[in-house]
This record gives sequence, structure tokens and C-alpha cells, in this order.
Amino acid sequence: MKSPAATASAAATVIATVEASRETTFLHIVPIALTSIFTGYGPLPSVTQTLNQTGPWDAAGRTRNVVFSDGSSARETLTSYEYPKRFAYRITEFTGVLRLLASEARGEWWFEDVPGRAATSVRWRYEFISRSALLKPLISLFTRTLWRGYMAKALRLSKAQVEGK
Repeated sequence: MKSPAATASAAATVIATVEASRETTFLHIVPIALTSIFTGYGPLPSVTQTLNQTGPWDAAGRTRNVVFSDGSSARETLTSYEYPKRFAYRITEFTGVLRLLASEARGEWWFEDVPGRAATSVRWRYEFISRSALLKPLISLFTRTLWRGYMAKALRLSKAQVEGK
């Protein structure tokens, strides 16, 4: 049985087609410099640095601290790494405003060959786990609007890097 907090979540998904092989796309996006794709979106801060990374971003259990332009931070843990199909991570220890709304977040990326082309379909899903069921409407609104826009911008920038544009 799920706890009330586990059922009070909100997710967003963005999808793009990258004109590169699945292997190339995966190997570029997974260890990508977060500062190059999370450049801010509306009131959402940019990523300014990552600290204390525990090794290459290529194995479950690796961790790092992500620092944002508003001075807040969060801890990211790689929870799954399946070259060249998918990877997943968990975000905890929010220090900014998100700490009031979400207990954690989970991200997952999938990479699939586009049939008949040297291209990759990339799907990214991000889910916030609300601190309480009462906060679910607020976290849902935030996720569907601001966060989905933040994700779409980051995915566009990732795609451009892989494609060399």
C-alpha cells in the first residue's frame, strides 16, 4: 500500500527526436554539464555548478550536489544506468522553496532508435513527490506549467549540443 505522500505526486514528460545515433545521444546527454542546459526559465533559477560528484556519471549510486543561481541546492543520486537505453535519478535535500512543496523528485530518460533513420527518440519524465496530499494541486500546477517549460528548454539545449548546433 502506498503512503499518502507517495500518491500525491505530479509528473511532466517531454520528448524530442535527436539526429544522432542512440549511443552517441546517450553518451552525450547522461554526463552533460548541467550548467549548459539548465539556464533558468522564468522564475526558475539556473544551475551554476555541481559539487562533490562521486565519480563518472555512469553507475547507479553516484551522487552530486547541484547548486542553483538563487543559492539553493539539492542532492542528485543516479539510481539506474542502462547503456544505451535509459537512466534514472532521484533528487533530495532541496534547500530552496521546493523543500516546502516536495519531499523528493525522480527523473528518468529513455533513448530509442527511430526506425529507418540515424536518429534517437528521447523521452524525459520528471516527477515531484509532494510533501502532503494537500499540496498536490500546487505541485501539479507548478509541474504542468513552469517545470515542463524548464524541461522542454533543457531538452532543446541538450538536442542542440548532441547535433552540434
